[in-house]
Amino acid sequence: MNASVATTIHSFPHPLLLPTTTELHLFGRNSRPSTSTKLLSILFHPPPPPPQVLLVSTKLKTQIPPSNPPPPPWTVSEISDAVNGRIIKWGPPGTISTDTRTLQPGQWFFAITGERFDAHDFIAPDLSSKGCVGVIGNWVCNNWDKGFVQVEGNTVIWLEKMGSYARNRFHGCLIGVTGSVGKTTTRTMMALALERLGPVHQSCGNWNNRIGVALSLIGIPRNTEMVVLELGMSEKGEILELARTCRPSVRVILNVGASHLENFGSLEEVSMAKGEILREAKPGDVCVLNADDPLVMSLPIPAGVQRFSENSARAEPLKSILPRQPGHPEISLFSEFSVRAESNPARVLFGQRTDSNVRLVLAESTNGGLGVQVVLERNNETVEFVISSPGLHLAMSACAVAAVATVLGVPLPQVGKRLARFHSVHMRLELEVAASGIQVINDVYNANPVSTKAAFDTLKGIICKGKRVAILGDMLELGPTEIESHEMTLRYCCSAGFDIVALVGKRFLAAAENLDLVKERHVLHADNSETIVPEIVKRLNHNDVVLVKGSRAMQMEKVVDAIKSLPSNFMLPF
Repeated sequence: MNASVATTIHSFPHPLLLPTTTELHLFGRNSRPSTSTKLLSILFHPPPPPPQVLLVSTKLKTQIPPSNPPPPPWTVSEISDAVNGRIIKWGPPGTISTDTRTLQPGQWFFAITGERFDAHDFIAPDLSSKGCVGVIGNWVCNNWDKGFVQVEGNTVIWLEKMGSYARNRFHGCLIGVTGSVGKTTTRTMMALALERLGPVHQSCGNWNNRIGVALSLIGIPRNTEMVVLELGMSEKGEILELARTCRPSVRVILNVGASHLENFGSLEEVSMAKGEILREAKPGDVCVLNADDPLVMSLPIPAGVQRFSENSARAEPLKSILPRQPGHPEISLFSEFSVRAESNPARVLFGQRTDSNVRLVLAESTNGGLGVQVVLERNNETVEFVISSPGLHLAMSACAVAAVATVLGVPLPQVGKRLARFHSVHMRLELEVAASGIQVINDVYNANPVSTKAAFDTLKGIICKGKRVAILGDMLELGPTEIESHEMTLRYCCSAGFDIVALVGKRFLAAAENLDLVKERHVLHADNSETIVPEIVKRLNHNDVVLVKGSRAMQMEKVVDAIKSLPSNFMLPF
């Protein structure tokens, strides 16, 4: 059902904080970002008094989720050419899988060899009973009677080669998105907005490493016009290799934050690693950067990259990439063109700064904290819309999406209409209402200080008739900042005044001990996600709002599942 918000004009202070790498700032029509080199101290510093703004409300619509078209079948000859392999036994065309657990009938199994496993060990006659039509790898088991394309050496390298082969035969527009937080949400939003230009293919789930990016490229459907891939990394050089494999036409850096610090000495080193996506930008490419993040803006830009200007740019016909879609007359003439700088890559800025190509003018919680009102501005044109999901950070993702979509030809008003249909990605600030009536903010896919603070702000902003409860699992891969990060995060959490704070893992326990919180009645602790469940459940009631957040390895989804399984007649006194 469509929900609507009455069209009115409000005047009110704007309290939003959207954390980027080293700064926090307020969003208003005349505000400017403030910066600091002290990440943790700025990240949790109270905001100054906000300015007054005017806001025009819009309508809230039900999401039309973007979905990938079916992947293409690969013939044996194509497979052999792509991996430089030898056809030992022919088989029928099929799609590609690297996981026997999820393999579907009609798929070829690509046997990946990792540091701690060898997928060749799973090649057995019963694999064919699942419908496997062939194997790509070093060897197969005895009596294998299906297709077999043999390759020599490291099969991961040949999987990447197959991804490169698929990229070479794709002639549409490929967008690569990287950043410390928000990649998956922004990528999903982007696919939703770009569907106005034609069929869009995007990364599946969290496929942002060597194998995931290769599989995403291998799965590009034949009729796809646009591809949106997220690029992740845990160490230096990874983004560069991923960018070389997928060769983005549009290269996006969302932010730089405190993640994967165990492999880096500083945030500056993290930013340089993220900046590898820009290193080999070629003439015609577009580099889209967060203007509010000083670490992003300090990255070295390839020689010749120019500030994007539609007045100085020329439009090149690319009808095969961005065709006019029947039934969509609202798409402007730019939809038949790709705007490029004369002879160099173009730089497009998004953010709050007044010199941004797409500017985030306003972000405000609405609908009792369950939605975000957003105002974006581009070339003196303004669009206002509501994202029907909690989390003020979504406004910055929307701004990044608008920067990409508009430069590719989607009119700004159409971007707003599409993003008004967005809902949270699974396990990323996903609001779920249990049968018991408890509202669960499911944010268990990953965690770092920036994303955890954004989750706290979301919990604070949701109207609650019961208790506000924060259940936190350890944040991993923070390296030398680990202790300080957990202490600062916990201090901010406690200052928010939540009724219950439950901590899972040794890092948050150490932080609680250092802050002398272990004896506080409202602070709970457990070694793992399973043992915290009984202590939490007996303290909950049907009107409560519960945030569950933690790094992936902490398995905090077990807490979410336990809360969601509570019966509809669940009600206990606190």
